[in-house]
Amino acid sequence: MTDIDNIFLAPCSREQKTGTYRHFQETILDGVDPSEYTEIPDLDLDKVSVWGVVSGNQSHWEKMEPGDRALFYTKRKSYTHAATILSKQENDTLAEKLWTSYDEGRRVEDLDEGWPYIFYLTDVKRVDIHSEALHDDIGWKTFYPQSFTRLTEDRKGRLVNKYGSLTEALRQHAKNEIGKAPEEISEEIENLLAEQDPPELTESTTEYTETERRVRSSAFRRAVLDAYDETCAVCGAQRKSPAGNPEVEAAHIYPKSEDGSDDVRNGLALCKFHHWTFDTGWISISDDLEVIVRNESGSETYKDLISYDGCSLHLPQNPQHRPHSIFVREHRRLHGL
Repeated sequence: MTDIDNIFLAPCSREQKTGTYRHFQETILDGVDPSEYTEIPDLDLDKVSVWGVVSGNQSHWEKMEPGDRALFYTKRKSYTHAATILSKQENDTLAEKLWTSYDEGRRVEDLDEGWPYIFYLTDVKRVDIHSEALHDDIGWKTFYPQSFTRLTEDRKGRLVNKYGSLTEALRQHAKNEIGKAPEEISEEIENLLAEQDPPELTESTTEYTETERRVRSSAFRRAVLDAYDETCAVCGAQRKSPAGNPEVEAAHIYPKSEDGSDDVRNGLALCKFHHWTFDTGWISISDDLEVIVRNESGSETYKDLISYDGCSLHLPQNPQHRPHSIFVREHRRLHGL
């Protein structure tokens, strides 16, 4: 496999510079329609991700080549997106059309300066690269990139010496908190989504290592959210953060505290409020997969929930992934419903 030549780091943190993050959302995550801008070259794409930098970053931009990688720092101590450089273009007119100026502590003398040094991106992917770990590897003391930058030869050399290549360095840093790359978890997700008959109320007696348990927990979460299409089973909400992360959470029907099984049929995708109400026994599920609300008519929480009483759940399309009676009956028993 051909290794990449350069890595570029781009600060887009919404914590301090909401203007930068707004542009990131609009022109990278949402993408730009090339047909609306005559200045964009023919890239044979319906939508293209676009970014640009000020003149102070021109020297980094000039070394950019197709195939290089860019990492975008959008939340505290985390690079959340990675992308591949497609091409670049200097164009003041296009920059003025795409990005408005703002004053949020920018480190340039002219706050009205545009971002004319433009580059086009492909293969934009969600990642979770811990900035402190990456910066420690390249010899940086700060946990955030202060400005758009290209890794110097010395800093790239540190990564190559440790990981063998820049490609492998990014792959290793993109591994999640349990030390497994996303593709390594996918097999476990497939296992959880596969039909398992009959279901077991609790986990088998198999002894998992700590890492194996964490892998299984992560796979359970992803499998449940996939089964429910990231939709709350109670209210049908599909809220997402500006970065595209779902608000819904994966809940065990028969709880993990009781050694509840990591079976998709023991899972529900629930928004934060309905997750809390489910875990605390305000609501449960009937054998017909309808919402049951605890009868506490004097409570404000009851008033918030009563409209859902008797409503059918928003269920997975695949019947094999829907809640199984063995789990919902135990949930009702635990909470006296």
